[in-house]
Amino acid sequence: MDISDLTAGQGKTGVAGSINIAVYKDGENLVVMENMCTHMGCQTEWNPSAATWDCPCHGSRYHGDGTVMVGPAEAPLRRIKFSVVAGQLEI
Repeated sequence: MDISDLTAGQGKTGVAGSINIAVYKDGENLVVMENMCTHMGCQTEWNPSAATWDCPCHGSRYHGDGTVMVGPAEAPLRRIKFSVVAGQLEI
């Protein structure tokens, strides 16, 4: 997944390997998470105006780093180990 265009404060969804992922750039650091709401497993969507991950199924919202902002989800998005090679995210 190409992340070379991701700037600080932005999020992006995509697929790496066979995993749906959510990527957030927190300043200079990347946060890579499984793109699956911890409430019922729906895929989240990046909300650029609020800088949140929003679940369209039941209304859970997560901060950019995947921590819960609003339930019904109680657990954060699951973090994934990764590396970046020439602007490409590898799981």
